[in-house]
Amino acid sequence: MYIIFDTETTGKALDFKAPITDSDNWPRMVQIAWQIHDIKGNLLEVENYIIKPEGYTIPYDVVKIHGITTERAEKYGVDLDWVLNKFAESASKCKFLVGHNITFDNNVIGAEFYRKGINNPTEKIASIDTMQLSTEFCAIRGRGKGYKWPKLEELHQKLFGSNFDAAHNAAADVEATARCFLELVRLAVINQSKLGITSEEFQEFQKNNPSEIQAIGLNTQPYEEENEIEVETEVEAEIKSVEVDKENVPQFTHLHLHTQYSILDGMTKIKNLVKKAKKDGMTSVAITDHGNMFGVKEFHKVLSKEGIKPIIGFEAYMSARTHLDKEIRYDSKRTHLVLLAKNETGYKNLMRLSSIGFTDGHYYKPRIDKDLLRKYKEGIIASSACLGGEIPQKLLSSTFEEAEKSLLEFKEIFGDDFYIELQRHQATDPDMNTNVYQDQVYVNKSLVKLAN
Repeated sequence: MYIIFDTETTGKALDFKAPITDSDNWPRMVQIAWQIHDIKGNLLEVENYIIKPEGYTIPYDVVKIHGITTERAEKYGVDLDWVLNKFAESASKCKFLVGHNITFDNNVIGAEFYRKGINNPTEKIASIDTMQLSTEFCAIRGRGKGYKWPKLEELHQKLFGSNFDAAHNAAADVEATARCFLELVRLAVINQSKLGITSEEFQEFQKNNPSEIQAIGLNTQPYEEENEIEVETEVEAEIKSVEVDKENVPQFTHLHLHTQYSILDGMTKIKNLVKKAKKDGMTSVAITDHGNMFGVKEFHKVLSKEGIKPIIGFEAYMSARTHLDKEIRYDSKRTHLVLLAKNETGYKNLMRLSSIGFTDGHYYKPRIDKDLLRKYKEGIIASSACLGGEIPQKLLSSTFEEAEKSLLEFKEIFGDDFYIELQRHQATDPDMNTNVYQDQVYVNKSLVKLAN
């Protein structure tokens, strides 16, 4: 028999090669679903559970993917111990574990077995990965010479010419994976040697499934689905309700602005920037390119000539640890921080920080750290930056309390020269609105609370 399973989690692993005993590395399991099929493909068992959180919060950025909030999990979730024992009982009856990118799911559930001190039967059961075994069949070109591993949606599209509903719901993913797995067996893409069955058993399967495998059409929601992700917060509603006197618009200055010197991010040529600033009646504008001050000389010269005050700065890449640490597991991630010069001392310190980022801290990007900020903070104003800033990132992927700790640390460094930055840029591109604007709306509510 085959047990086909999938999990939804609190996020990604820091290091996908880490052992399951590294509990801090592997995310927590939020949902697990599985089906058991016999050797002929007949469905024998279906299970689907949300897990009650054990002292953790489900981050907003993964809630957007699978829709399970902490509140929903606490309301409808079942105890992890019970679910693990239930899964162990079911898995013990089966010859193979089946999944799409099953290594990740094996590690997630293995880490949970380890945390709870429960015997993990899956360690002794062979795995079949529909992702790896369908790579040549899907033949999707990757960045290199070979084919890339297909996503479950891509495999489903290849086999059946359509996508499936509720992707990134563990139960829906299991149903889609089961259908794909059985169809791959029917087409002999996964052959009898991979399945560990005899020729007679393989022929019996094909006889039992003479035509395309059909979707079972099970209810993939374990409990009533609730729309718990607020798109428009009270803060946003309040902002929209404010009446603006268009004849007396207050003076506005861009303090977070990328020019053509922010490679692959900014497109604004400085000469065009000046024209736009003058047209909009701006008397001052800042330059905050990513990690560098390459455009500062041109920016200062052109704006000064046109009577617009140039504000010098850059958007720093902040290292996860120190700027000298360069391990892929920890240091490939970084956050943003906007730094602006108040005076000549601040300008010189910005140059020092930017230079150190390139000479000592460069690891994918020119990075600095908080110890350097403490050393060269004089004359500098800082703001929390965009969604890529440390504080917004913690609001998206961690907790309000963790974001508050970061705020207090920046306040300790900069004092009254640290500011919370709000962004709210609605776009005409629906994907941008989903991936950026809605996140800005969500984060702004907490940023306003932090500022107070």
